[in-house]
Amino acid sequence: MKRSGNNLSSCQSQRWISARCVTILLLLLALSLSAPAAFAQTGYSGIFGGGPFYKNASNITEIEHSGFTEAIVWSVEVNSSGDLNFNGEFPLTSKGVYVGNESYPDFASDMALLKQGSVQRVTFSIGSSNVGDWQDITALVQSQGTGPGSILYKDFQSLKAAIPALDAIDFDDENSFNLATTVQFGVMLGALGYHVLPDAYDNNSYWTSVVSEINSQLPGTVDGVHLQAYAGGAGNNPCSATWNFGAVPVFPGLWDHVDTPAEVKSKIKGWHTQCGIDGGFMWLYDDFVGNGMAAKYAKAIDSAAGIGGFFLSGPATVTLKPGKTAKAIIKVADFGVFTSPVTLTLSPLPEGITDSIVVGTGKSQKIVFTATPTAAAGSTSVTVTGTAGTVSRTFTFILDVT
Repeated sequence: MKRSGNNLSSCQSQRWISARCVTILLLLLALSLSAPAAFAQTGYSGIFGGGPFYKNASNITEIEHSGFTEAIVWSVEVNSSGDLNFNGEFPLTSKGVYVGNESYPDFASDMALLKQGSVQRVTFSIGSSNVGDWQDITALVQSQGTGPGSILYKDFQSLKAAIPALDAIDFDDENSFNLATTVQFGVMLGALGYHVLPDAYDNNSYWTSVVSEINSQLPGTVDGVHLQAYAGGAGNNPCSATWNFGAVPVFPGLWDHVDTPAEVKSKIKGWHTQCGIDGGFMWLYDDFVGNGMAAKYAKAIDSAAGIGGFFLSGPATVTLKPGKTAKAIIKVADFGVFTSPVTLTLSPLPEGITDSIVVGTGKSQKIVFTATPTAAAGSTSVTVTGTAGTVSRTFTFILDVT
């Protein structure tokens, strides 16, 4: 369904004394440095993409600022020996060891960079319509199990260690459907700290069993379902009893080849009204890289499903001389439906350093740091925390007194 070949070209288809706390109420935003976003609710607006997520840093920036809250990097292939790669062109593991740095040394840091913006979940998707990946997983689980000595355990343990921003694994099994091995694999991933999301378009009874059995063994591992409502899954209704996973939310997916942003908004809004759908995803970023459509599709899902948040940017380092002042200009960006007031606090500063936050106009604010003539030289991390209700986000920068 999602691809007909083994590569992307064939598919297209995360020593101080007290400083003061400042509370600022913003209608659509919060003030702080470039913290991960704060959210109006818990659903995700996702975007599937392949090579663009690892081939071009400008694409990372686009999605970071797009309003999408889940980046789903597709597609992890699994071979018969257990080695992992993206799309037959980007080796990830060899014999249970992460080797991704050999091909794309910035990939791990790029995944973390996504989370400085609207993205709050990074997911890797395994499989496709091609036969092989899930058959190999089944054979490996049957022959080796999923304990610490197995190749699959080593693979995904090494991925987690090399890419700390990686949160979840999407199960895009479209032709294997082995319940016992899939459940065993999912429980292994949960024990390693991953969430799991089935990626379904048919065989609803199978996927219902996958969700139920994984969560019965390790509650909370499956915390969402990506439901394809395009191509082979066209006509799927996430509100129907067919796709009822109880407390586990369903995030329906739509395809840019079929639906415009306005049409996506209309469909997601309808499902949101009908049964409370609070998220969704788009297939496929590769189709609209760099043309401004990413932000439009993200806005369509966010506004329809009630998703929103804020993220912030500012300098990585602030240099301050003893007896002088230095300023940091803060830029604030919002997305979706976020309108909550935000409380900002600055972590305690070194002795001899004080701060003030100057409320400006628009979406720029200024923090002014003042150092006494006797302030000690040194570089230390300073954390800005933005809080909206029960949601708290932080950003850390370096204050360099020199």
